[in-house]
Amino acid sequence: MRVVILQREKAAFIKLRRLGYTIPTIAKAFGRSTSVIYRYLRKALNYHTIPYWDLRKIPNKHRQISKTQRWKTLMRWLPLWEKWILGEGERPP
Repeated sequence: MRVVILQREKAAFIKLRRLGYTIPTIAKAFGRSTSVIYRYLRKALNYHTIPYWDLRKIPNKHRQISKTQRWKTLMRWLPLWEKWILGEGERPP
């Protein structure tokens, strides 16, 4: 069964990606597959206009710390994003 993606949910994908969250992180937070997120971002806009930070040259310890902090921040904001997606707010968080 295919689950419909709401327009506001699509906008949330773009906004979170522009904030620097990785696509697998966004997919995990919203319970979607990464291919759905990739596919939508590719269709919605030129994928190369979204900033990309090459984290491979940063030491692993710092990458892991950053990843954990970003995940905690996203989880803290996720209820507000969900309310906005469901139409309870006029502006995204």
